Amino acid sequence: MAMTSLRATGLRKTFPGVVALDGVDLALHGGSVHALIGANGAGKSTLIKILTGYYDAYEGQIEINGRPVAIRRPADAFRAGIEVVHQEVDTTLVPYLSAAENLLIEQLAAPGSGLFIRKQALYRQAQQIVDELGLEIDVRAQAADLSLPQKQLLVIARAVSRRAPFLILDEPTAALSIRDAERLFEIMRELKQRGVAFLYVSHRLAEIQEIADEVTVLRNGQKVAHFAREAFDIAKGVEAMLGTPPGELYPKRQPAAERRLVMEVRGLCWGARLKDISFDVYQGEVLGIAGLTGAGKTELLRVLFGCEQPDRGEIHLNGKPVRFRLPKDAVRHGVYLIPEDRRNLGLLVEEPVRMNVTLPFIRDFSRLGFMRPSKEYARVLQLMDRLKLVPRKPDLPAKHLSGGNQQKVVVGKWLFGAPVVILFDEATQGIDVGAKRELYAIMRDLARSAAVIFASSDIDEVLGVADRVLVMRDGQFVGEFEAEQADRQAVMRLAASTVHVRS
Repeated sequence: MAMTSLRATGLRKTFPGVVALDGVDLALHGGSVHALIGANGAGKSTLIKILTGYYDAYEGQIEINGRPVAIRRPADAFRAGIEVVHQEVDTTLVPYLSAAENLLIEQLAAPGSGLFIRKQALYRQAQQIVDELGLEIDVRAQAADLSLPQKQLLVIARAVSRRAPFLILDEPTAALSIRDAERLFEIMRELKQRGVAFLYVSHRLAEIQEIADEVTVLRNGQKVAHFAREAFDIAKGVEAMLGTPPGELYPKRQPAAERRLVMEVRGLCWGARLKDISFDVYQGEVLGIAGLTGAGKTELLRVLFGCEQPDRGEIHLNGKPVRFRLPKDAVRHGVYLIPEDRRNLGLLVEEPVRMNVTLPFIRDFSRLGFMRPSKEYARVLQLMDRLKLVPRKPDLPAKHLSGGNQQKVVVGKWLFGAPVVILFDEATQGIDVGAKRELYAIMRDLARSAAVIFASSDIDEVLGVADRVLVMRDGQFVGEFEAEQADRQAVMRLAASTVHVRS
């Protein structure tokens, strides 16, 4: 593939009363990874939508290989060789089609494709692509039945298979395990050798440091910094993103005044996914669960929340046995879940913030079956101030919030209740470092009066926020550490091996 280049100059996009992008320049070169970072709302998504034709009205110029091009529709971007993998993968997959059909969807639309006669050939072709990329995806499975990481890998595989000279990856590792992320980086390095140019967007600055050849920083719609690979470090990136020195990302651990046993789990089993799970969690602590994607973390939290019924085992809450047949039973006992997939499982994205945060406890805001708007608005505004949730508009649909503020809504709705145990499942996926810091502070504050279980595939994050760490692999716990004494490499080895350790 010949070396290619894309240059955007003076890109500017406005909405009523808002300048979303203000005179931004950007250049992509074949065989290079250009990273784009910034806090939620900095203008990254706006820039991507201009380059991919989702916005037809904008100022500025785009050149490919030195020639001006007009990109006003997605079809224009496709013809120009620009391929994008969006963070919200569900919007780019057809759920009732198989993985193979989604991977090779252009062939289905081709005239005279003879789909029913050629389906086996389609499966074979899709399997060849998946095998070449070293991915574990059942090409015959319906897209709706794939896990979130598998969906992400499927969309990445589709983009790679089209052999586009420009690949835009928007938070591609947000749902991936460390192993899958490393495989993605290997694929990127191979494609760089073929001359592919990447625009790589991520909130994970450690992987930016690993994979990027240059870094552009946006803040409030403007380009505020640019770093060559050798000049970039995480502290500089955070300071440029936030406009202030980074400070401490993780809140200081506070010894609990009272360490009271809240939840006891003994011998919990669920099919082949959970095997003899036993642990205790105390009020005043953050219990971290570290493990690769697919280790069983999500399944465990779903069982604890009553989404799934265990085959065997016992759960005790405040010394009494409980059995949650439905999530509403867990909520009634003060057990709350922040799910991995916030848009589909944690939010009503089309509904206003106000409804999202009051719905679980709607009886507290109604009388004789009628809502009391004055009480509802007053409490919602207080909550928005507590969470620093912006914009401060209770009637704004949740879909218009940034990822970080959406997550604050998912967490905030439970603050109207009386939390006993709060379950966080991959709670910081796709949110910027500033929003992460605020979320960690909220979680630490909640731990003063409740028990917090924080599950994540980001080992550094678990070690940073937790008081105690359990390591999970293949549906079982394989190690336990006090967080301050835990060694990152030891946790990583346990998460990827079958050795069992207790500190």
